[in-house]
Amino acid sequence: MKILWLVNIVMPELAERLGRTPSVFGGWLTGAMNAVRAASHDLIICTTESRSDILHETVGGVGYYLVPEGTVESMEAHFRVILHTEQPDIVHIYGTEFAHSWALAKCADVQRTLVTVQGAMTVLKKHVYAGLPEKQCRDSLLHKLLRKCRKGGQSIDLQRRSFERRAVFEQKLLNHVQYANGGSEWGNTVAHSINPTLQVFDCKLILRDSFYLEDRWSLDQCKKHSIIILFSYPIKGFHMFLNALPQILRVYPDTQVTVIGNQLPWRNYRGFKKWILDAAPDYNWLIQKKIEALKLKQNLHFVGHLNESQIKELMLQSNVFVSASAMENQSTTLGEAMLLGVPSVASAVGAVPEMIDHGEDGFLYPFDEPALLAEYVCRIFSDSDLAKRFSEKGHNHAAHTYNRDINARNLLNMYETIYNHK
Repeated sequence: MKILWLVNIVMPELAERLGRTPSVFGGWLTGAMNAVRAASHDLIICTTESRSDILHETVGGVGYYLVPEGTVESMEAHFRVILHTEQPDIVHIYGTEFAHSWALAKCADVQRTLVTVQGAMTVLKKHVYAGLPEKQCRDSLLHKLLRKCRKGGQSIDLQRRSFERRAVFEQKLLNHVQYANGGSEWGNTVAHSINPTLQVFDCKLILRDSFYLEDRWSLDQCKKHSIIILFSYPIKGFHMFLNALPQILRVYPDTQVTVIGNQLPWRNYRGFKKWILDAAPDYNWLIQKKIEALKLKQNLHFVGHLNESQIKELMLQSNVFVSASAMENQSTTLGEAMLLGVPSVASAVGAVPEMIDHGEDGFLYPFDEPALLAEYVCRIFSDSDLAKRFSEKGHNHAAHTYNRDINARNLLNMYETIYNHK
């Protein structure tokens, strides 16, 4: 069987062939790719990027196409050429919310096309502000002027508009195709709410290889009263975590937090520059102001985007992992932390309650109740037996959810079902 994928990153082996640094995102795609190769299927992987023409490479037996980004119509024309050349038996589109996803779906055989829901923009677009006051998120005239002058002006409302545009593509795509994989019960429910006639599959992700190895979290080896958390855009809820941190510090003043993801460009602005950013803030400025107001700078360590081994090492050193998202389909970072056995506390949003059994292998809390988040973190800090129980049971839960053999078999079964259904 020949299978054509459309993904949103340049796969690591192609990046290395091209002399690029591999992306730190989408690592779970490598596990799925290895499962397809192990089954001796032919695999073609397409990715769009800013370029002038199509690039075709073969690496490790996989055919790769880098397709120029552009309008839906221009990308559709490129995909038609690739489909005509490759004649795939199955087309698998990862991500429902992109213009390139819709472009490929328009010209692929609908009876042989599968889409995987990643972000579920139809729901996520409602949570972009993530509890922030609307006046801090609004795209003001000053924001627009700063963007025109190329001086910043990236309001949070811009992301809401981006999510709304992506939700339009998601609606079109899911109403066009016949097969979808939501990645979770919640994701499948979202897909069905858009198109009740969809045939949905339940296929979980295969996480990055090193997280399946036998080295596991140990209370004796971790740094006591340490937390690891992700920081990116508002929907990941880092600002809500900051509201919880002072309460944790009152009980455990030595608490240290490792922040993976975006770096925080600390801006020591005063006078007119500070006035400008106060009047037209971006998310980083709001986070910086909150850190300053709450006097948290010495407790936070922003380490940026890290590779697989670096993230794994920092997780193993941490006492607690926190997922503070306002909405989430599958949190691969939470899954990797639990697979290592790191005791975890997560907001009960989207598909996250499918990943944690509250009080049994981790804690769940309402996204907008940071005091409860703080309470749960302190409980894990204070109770060694609880931490060890969460570690063991959390690992077992994640090992079942992300079982490589089962999930690889389910992935291949999806392809067989679609191929044989026509």
